[in-house]
Amino acid sequence: MKVYHLLKIKKEERLPVVLFLLWQMVMHIAVISHYYSKFSVINKDFRKVFIDNFHISGFDPLTLCVVTDWTTAFDVNRHPLLAFYYYPVYLINQLLMSLTEINCGAFLVSCVLLISSVYAFLFMMRIGKELICLSRFESSILAFFLFSFAYVMLAAISPDHFIISLCLLLLVLYITGKQIKEGRKMKKWQTILLFFLTAGVSLNNGIKVFLASFFSNGKSFFRPSHLFIAILLPAAVLCGFSEWEYNTFVADSVHAGKVQRAQAIKADKAKMLAAFRDTTQIKDSAKQAIKFKEIWRNHRKEQLRKKAQEPQNAHSGKPMSKERFLNWTDITTSRSATIVENLFGESLQLHEQHTLGDVMRDRPVIVRYSYAINYIVEGIIILLFIMGLWAGKRSKFLWLAFSFFAIDMLLHLGLGFGINEIYIMTAHWAYVIPISSAYLISTTKGKKRICLVTLISALTFYLISYNTALTLLSLH
Repeated sequence: MKVYHLLKIKKEERLPVVLFLLWQMVMHIAVISHYYSKFSVINKDFRKVFIDNFHISGFDPLTLCVVTDWTTAFDVNRHPLLAFYYYPVYLINQLLMSLTEINCGAFLVSCVLLISSVYAFLFMMRIGKELICLSRFESSILAFFLFSFAYVMLAAISPDHFIISLCLLLLVLYITGKQIKEGRKMKKWQTILLFFLTAGVSLNNGIKVFLASFFSNGKSFFRPSHLFIAILLPAAVLCGFSEWEYNTFVADSVHAGKVQRAQAIKADKAKMLAAFRDTTQIKDSAKQAIKFKEIWRNHRKEQLRKKAQEPQNAHSGKPMSKERFLNWTDITTSRSATIVENLFGESLQLHEQHTLGDVMRDRPVIVRYSYAINYIVEGIIILLFIMGLWAGKRSKFLWLAFSFFAIDMLLHLGLGFGINEIYIMTAHWAYVIPISSAYLISTTKGKKRICLVTLISALTFYLISYNTALTLLSLH
């Protein structure tokens, strides 16, 4: 019954949810129709078709690969259970493909994204209404405010994992917020269940569940029984599972790829050596070997230079190490430019230049806005965020939401994980802005409150119109 009441859309919630759903359906129709001619065809090279043709910023179409022909296509270290969550969708798609001779994967994934978006919107509304005690209208505006952000809106229509993460993280925040408000503690089974749900989709989400458990349980979080059963054991199980998954599904292909590349280099070297021997004037074999060694070394340097100039390499900063996990880091990309143009820029407002461009293909890492109005809007949003943090500084729930944001900033700005396209991770942290804005609204009264809500409403309308228009024009 509790799950039923959690998922049930209440009568007073239906109007904003319907309006939101209509907007989302328009966006999904635009995406599906744009790619339908290629993605609906059943063929053996489906993975190449999806990856070569799907272009919405840095979002990946791997979900379409998984529901077309099931495999652990996602990075198993970062998304250990995601492919398994999509297995039922794959089975449904197999049935539909046999009946219609059309790959219905795009439609099925769109349904998953729509459900995730609607419930993310719903949980955001309930956080405003039930936890921060805003009016129905104010909480609805803040839910629309969240989805007006460029890369929350794009995450909702892209066949990637981010909108599912947003839905689950808002669920964690809503459940934990209710417990904090009612003086209850998160039970061990709840921590374990939420951990596997969230970390299975994206591993760093699991840390946020542990933070939620800490904020809910307080000192009892550190009890040996709680630490072992609710924290260490599920973390060890998931890490062990991801290692098994890697060794079972990935390790052989990684090894085969290394062998294939080594053989290709060896064949290239043999071909060049044969051509050198046919054309060289040098008769002495020892001198031939010395000369060819120099030619081959210069050839490899040129190959590596050209590879380094490719966008996926040129736009990636220097990692701390090339070892597993550490090769995702970046210590050279500018943090200040990233914060202005990407973290609080592209994440919230699309740039008019290189719209929906991918840094792994054709987009520069840093793109600047053409008009001052974009920076003004960005400044207002940052100001609302900071003022909201101050207004709600005594709220345990607000600091829980901020701790989620802080974890992502440590990963992206600190370690540099994904910093060259930090905006695609927006759905993992952007909810902290409307939540902090909600606390700012809750501390004002009378005309000040009306003016503040009007300002946020105007920002929301502007961002929805601006980001939707640029997206639809880019997909046209």
